[in-house]
Amino acid sequence: MAESGEYRSTLTRIMIIATLGGLLFGYDTGVVNGALPFMAAPDQLNLDPLQEGMVVSALLVGAAVGSFCGGKLADYQGRKTNILWLSVIFFVSTLGYSLAPSFHVMLVSRFVLGLAVGGASKVLIFTRRSCNPVL
Repeated sequence: MAESGEYRSTLTRIMIIATLGGLLFGYDTGVVNGALPFMAAPDQLNLDPLQEGMVVSALLVGAAVGSFCGGKLADYQGRKTNILWLSVIFFVSTLGYSLAPSFHVMLVSRFVLGLAVGGASKVLIFTRRSCNPVL
């Protein structure tokens, strides 16, 4: 009986972490909306409307590429290793995005963040699906 409780505890932890990965997609695409007015301010990055659109869409383009490649990388590396690498990419690209001194650094950071978001959305859905004993 102790093994069953330990199994459930591990399964619950995996499911919570995998669900948080799906939450990141919506959060990362929505959080830029509140930051755009500050990025356009003359004393900040002074972005024009074209640059604002590029910053917003860079994450979505990166997510499309990341979701396209995420499954193949997970097959090659294994899901656990892939999720660990994605978390490192999330951390580094978020630092680059939040500390970006210029438009170009922000654009690259948002694209790389999109790669992680897309990869996570592809890999974590299979992780949740394979861990659910009911399905």
